[in-house]
Amino acid sequence: MNGMKRLFDLSERFLAAVCVAGLVTMFILGVATVFFRFVVQSSLAFSEELIRYLFVWVMFLGSAITLRRNAHAAIGVFVSWMPGAARRTALLAATAASALFFLVLIVKGGQLTARVVPQISPALEISMAWPYAAVPVGAVFMLAYAIEILIHQMFAPAEELTAGGV
Repeated sequence: MNGMKRLFDLSERFLAAVCVAGLVTMFILGVATVFFRFVVQSSLAFSEELIRYLFVWVMFLGSAITLRRNAHAAIGVFVSWMPGAARRTALLAATAASALFFLVLIVKGGQLTARVVPQISPALEISMAWPYAAVPVGAVFMLAYAIEILIHQMFAPAEELTAGGV
């Protein structure tokens, strides 16, 4: 189990690095877009489209990180009032429902990504599968992290179980 935790930690650090790189790139492109539009009096053809696609990727990968850190919004006050067994059941049910949703995102997102492969983006002239792939890729990480959380929720002592932290 310790090896799996290290693998999850490594994947989370990788996702964080990708998200930081994406945000930095978005910022630089945004500044360059404004500079070219108002100073050079010529706009960059690709920047707004690339910023949009990077934003989608950063949101899905960042959501996976947020899930692993259990930092998504939760109504923890109700869970904290529950006795140990009910608390564990409620958290397991919520995490299992989330995992099921992530599985649906993987399947349907993969199908949609495959369907848009022949479509080409207007400015970047890349396959639209690249921006759409953020959905199933992010959902794979979210599903893996949800399974990790489920395992923790099954075996952790009741006093460690809260909606706000693993």
